[in-house]
Amino acid sequence: MQPEVANALAEAANLLLVGMVVVFLFLSMLIGAITLIAWLVKLVPDESLKPIENRGKLTNSTSANNQTVSPKIVAAISAAIFQHRQSH
Repeated sequence: MQPEVANALAEAANLLLVGMVVVFLFLSMLIGAITLIAWLVKLVPDESLKPIENRGKLTNSTSANNQTVSPKIVAAISAAIFQHRQSH
């Protein structure tokens, strides 16, 4: 084999090895960072996930809103959904 070709193959193998090591290290660091973030999220509770204390007030207000929807609007939405399902 010619020395030029041998040198080119050696350089290609070296570049391949370095590239694979860099990708492996990057992915390992990425997995470590994601694991660390998941651990920190479990450690620090989120305030927005606490149960709602005033569930009765929320239920009453939503039921009042449901009663104010016009039956004509409900019929129009139902007809549009039916027509869409028939065409697809």
